[in-house]
Amino acid sequence: MTLDLWNTFATFGTFLVIAATAIVAMVQLRHIRCSNQIAAMNDLRETAESEELRAARQFVFTELGEKMKDLDFRYQVWNRAARTSESQAFITKISTVGNFWEGVGTLVKAGLLDAELVFEVWSGHLIDDWEKLAPVTALSRRGVGSVIMENFEYLTVLAQDWDASHPNGTYPQRMRRINLKDDWLEADTKYAASLAMA
Repeated sequence: MTLDLWNTFATFGTFLVIAATAIVAMVQLRHIRCSNQIAAMNDLRETAESEELRAARQFVFTELGEKMKDLDFRYQVWNRAARTSESQAFITKISTVGNFWEGVGTLVKAGLLDAELVFEVWSGHLIDDWEKLAPVTALSRRGVGSVIMENFEYLTVLAQDWDASHPNGTYPQRMRRINLKDDWLEADTKYAASLAMA
């Protein structure tokens, strides 16, 4: 064998080693990214299931609409200097919900968290929370513009588009479903109707 042929084999061998190393590095980076996403999702789930966030969401869904009818409360939402300790407690609950989604939106926008994964778990909650907090966000944006809760808004728009493209959920189309029997449908429907008439 000539020296040129040995040189060619050595160059090709070096190329193979470098290519294999690059492939292994990419696989390792993918595993690290997946591990980081799992850790982030676990942390977010813990926060989402915390008593503080649950209580804040309960306020947003059951009391915020009534509070927003109060002119003084609305004034205090967008005018921080006018806030009383009572209104601050309510506004803190609002902020707890908004800031959670703002943080998730930031992670998704930065590419640190997969949007598809977030929407599989939380798209319904996310969209519901945005709708409940939209009037507060509008007030908060007075004078400062649309930077307030922009990542929450971004995440909501993505979630709305995702929901629209998955109207029947993400259950695999060819997978058989389990036929569920709703034993209490009739009784529960009558009970709900009786409450509506009361």
